[in-house]
Amino acid sequence: MRKIAIYGIIIFQVILIGSLVKGIQTSYKSRERVGDLEKRKNELVAENSKMKVEKEYVQSDYYLEKVAREDLHLVKPGETVVIVPEDSNMREKPAEAKAMAGEGKKQNWEKWWELLVK
Repeated sequence: MRKIAIYGIIIFQVILIGSLVKGIQTSYKSRERVGDLEKRKNELVAENSKMKVEKEYVQSDYYLEKVAREDLHLVKPGETVVIVPEDSNMREKPAEAKAMAGEGKKQNWEKWWELLVK
């Protein structure tokens, strides 16, 4: 009878130790998860503040006018739109422009001949 009581106590202690180890593991995992969630929270708070600043910018009159002018090509009453070409060929020197004008008098087949032969 005494052996059964000793075996019962040993089994009870093993179960108790196993439960304690499992609890400790759960505690460590919870701490890691809390740390990860705090990191994520900080990232979201930073992103939220960034979005608030962007929202204020997008709702500003400056942004509205910028979009209206650049994307929608709208103008205020009385304004004149001037479009400046971005093509680098338009910024040629006068001598090159004269050469281009003289080249314009050539026949199309002559231009191709020069392009392919030279």
